[in-house]
Amino acid sequence: MNPVEYPSLWNVPANPVFRRHAVSALRPLRLVVWILITQVMAGFFWVGTVLLYLQTRSPVGQMIDFGSPEFRRMLADHGENASLLGWLSVLVIQGLLVVVKGTFSVATGVAREANEGMIEAERLSPLPTGHKVAGQLLGLPLLEVLLGVLLLPWAILSAWMGGLSAVMMGKVYLIFATSAVFHHAVGLMAGTLIRQKILAGTLSQILILLLHFVLPTFGGIGIGLISHLGAEAAMLHEVVKEMPHLVETGGLLTQEPARAGVDFYQWEVALSGYHWVITLSALAALLLMLFRRWEDPESQWLGKAGTSLLAVWIMVLTCGELLPPFWRGEGLASAAAIFDIRWGNGYLFAGHSKTGAAIWIAGFGLALGVSNLLLTGALVPSPVARHRITQQGGGRWWSDGRSAVPWVIGISLLAAAAWAWVVSALLGRTEGLQGMGLEMSDGVGFAGAIMVPALALHALALRKGWKLALAGVFACWMVPPMVAGIGLLAGADAAGWPMWVAGLSGPMLPAYAALGMVAEGSFGVCAPVLLASLLAHGWVGIVLLARNSTKPHGSAANPGRRIRL
Repeated sequence: MNPVEYPSLWNVPANPVFRRHAVSALRPLRLVVWILITQVMAGFFWVGTVLLYLQTRSPVGQMIDFGSPEFRRMLADHGENASLLGWLSVLVIQGLLVVVKGTFSVATGVAREANEGMIEAERLSPLPTGHKVAGQLLGLPLLEVLLGVLLLPWAILSAWMGGLSAVMMGKVYLIFATSAVFHHAVGLMAGTLIRQKILAGTLSQILILLLHFVLPTFGGIGIGLISHLGAEAAMLHEVVKEMPHLVETGGLLTQEPARAGVDFYQWEVALSGYHWVITLSALAALLLMLFRRWEDPESQWLGKAGTSLLAVWIMVLTCGELLPPFWRGEGLASAAAIFDIRWGNGYLFAGHSKTGAAIWIAGFGLALGVSNLLLTGALVPSPVARHRITQQGGGRWWSDGRSAVPWVIGISLLAAAAWAWVVSALLGRTEGLQGMGLEMSDGVGFAGAIMVPALALHALALRKGWKLALAGVFACWMVPPMVAGIGLLAGADAAGWPMWVAGLSGPMLPAYAALGMVAEGSFGVCAPVLLASLLAHGWVGIVLLARNSTKPHGSAANPGRRIRL
């Protein structure tokens, strides 16, 4: 029997998974109804935006006469701005369709297929894995993508009417398309993780809100890596860079995006290009996760090598964006944007650079600690993978079923090294902070604060499974800071019991290690709290790892069950 030949991966219309989703999504009546709705809405917003802008430029109370010479002169003077705003209104509609609704469709679609058994049937088919991933990623949001493409005539009308640059619009739509595929991959991941359709769709919408409205705020405190995953700033940068004469100070657009750029080590990188690199990196990681899960549902998301490479790349990008202003000695010169907190008409730490810097260092350490927990948590081998390694008599040192403790230690030390590099640059080049310095004990304390909780969580998940581990994370790591916060609001002394209770939380330990560098006032108790918490977490991790080595979780008869939410 001759082997079955499948079409090329790039021949998407011939992909059987894509074709199945296309037949389901593009039902004629449904398609016609959605086309009518979207075209009417786009026409209303485009015409309304253009006329509203022209009304603001016409004499007050004068009705626009479309056939008059005054209207032609108005178009000659203000037609470019009006067309630009009309196109941006259509771009917003395309974003709502392709990104918001499309991501929801992907998440709910894959969750529905999992409940109906289609995923398991496709996993057993001989179709190559790449075809399965591409078919779902491009087929599930096909209706929304087609509706967005059908709105392009309004963009062409804007370009013709206002003389907008085709190159600029092409760059904007390239960024838009890359961001849309990334969001659809996020929805595909949400639907793969969560089998409840509505819950998966809701989670995808929450992730969109985080990417576009919450994470960009981190760019204002100096942690700009995750703030670049939102595409709005990059697209606006391309518009303003191409057409600076259309910018109106104090209006919808400002000149700030035109000057925006990213200092990456010794290079100046355009904001749009930097955003594109980060989005493609995140998309590649998500696609690799999906590919591995299609190959083996019990595999780790990225594997040990892939997770380590991702950790290295994250640290390279993070340090590359943070270090240049510190090298130039501009650390506290931009305190309003990076180190300080706006309070009324001034800044909370104005005149207290040491305290403000310590707060920022603690926040940076806290962000590194949380990201380290997420990365190392993905390295916990499943009981099925460990059972396979036992039955096969070993396996390669990077296999999913092998011990991940050395990898957890290595990734944690990498994060600690990045923290030490950034903090050393800050303290060494910032006026008024050189006396603080970064001693060896500070680096060792932070390395322990970021590594010991990761090992404890890894050991707990390895021994008890992720359900009990997540319950323990909530009870022991999330509740204590809440209790401490309530105590502070009730008037308790910050250096008293709230500091000790919050120290029970593992993710808080990097902040304690950083604040311990100041050792003044309430911060003076950070060192003993850190030591006590490290001893407690270390003891839990050692005991669990020792018990796990003598009695592995699962057996040949019952190697473990998959956890499905």
